[in-house]
Amino acid sequence: MRRYLIICALALAGCGPDPATIPPDLLTPCPGWVGPRPETEGQLIRAALAEKGGRQCANGKLQAIATLSGG
Repeated sequence: MRRYLIICALALAGCGPDPATIPPDLLTPCPGWVGPRPETEGQLIRAALAEKGGRQCANGKLQAIATLSGG
């Protein structure tokens, strides 16, 4: 009798909607500042802009994944 219940439970676990697949491009890392430590004001501005762009890219990917997963 226990085997029958286990088999039924396994069969039910396989039922339901398929999980949303996440496109591979949403799983790639976003670029940020990869250069040496900024020493001048211009380098610091370029580094800050690169980091801001990387954060915006990552946040956009997180929002897309949340939309795909229904959250």
